[in-house]
Amino acid sequence: MNLFSYVMTDDKGFAPNPFGGFLTLACCKPRIRRVARTGDYIIGTGSKRTIGTTQLICAAEISDVVSMEDYGRLPKYNIKRPVTSGKWWQVLGDNIYEKKGSTWIQRENPDHDESHMEYDLTGNNVLICKRFWYFGDYAEELHPRFHELIKTGPGHKRFKETPLIKQFLIWLSKMPCGIRSTDHLRIDTPESCTPKKRC
Repeated sequence: MNLFSYVMTDDKGFAPNPFGGFLTLACCKPRIRRVARTGDYIIGTGSKRTIGTTQLICAAEISDVVSMEDYGRLPKYNIKRPVTSGKWWQVLGDNIYEKKGSTWIQRENPDHDESHMEYDLTGNNVLICKRFWYFGDYAEELHPRFHELIKTGPGHKRFKETPLIKQFLIWLSKMPCGIRSTDHLRIDTPESCTPKKRC
């Protein structure tokens, strides 16, 4: 088992996407998506310019790894497709890529434009997480003994299963799974990522 830690410079409900009954990481973080496997964990912490580096925004256990082609094609993942009509969170859907023949097509969405396609698609896979903790703007303060798990700057940190990881997972499991808060996401026009600033 591995644990992947990274900084969430923005939390828009898109990457990761906690809606539809399960959390997914389908865009951004291509290096993690290429190598993560079932049973691994991902955690996202805050940044200095947002809520602080010791704040845990989300954590998830990977229950399945699917190809981006299957994610865009299979009906069971349609709930993650962005739509403009329906519930407010559906516009934030991360199922934005579809392969037709040998050509990738990007579905209309408010977060990533065509300048993000190559970067997103290099991830190859989508991480499916049925067991997850999404704290949102009610992030959980990490105890100092877990500060070693915090990644600073771009990229990610990868940890093998160690006593520290076991302690962290025990601490995490004592909190209810699912979504704690999405109040910060209820805005009319989500701010999109920019090509110069990767999420």
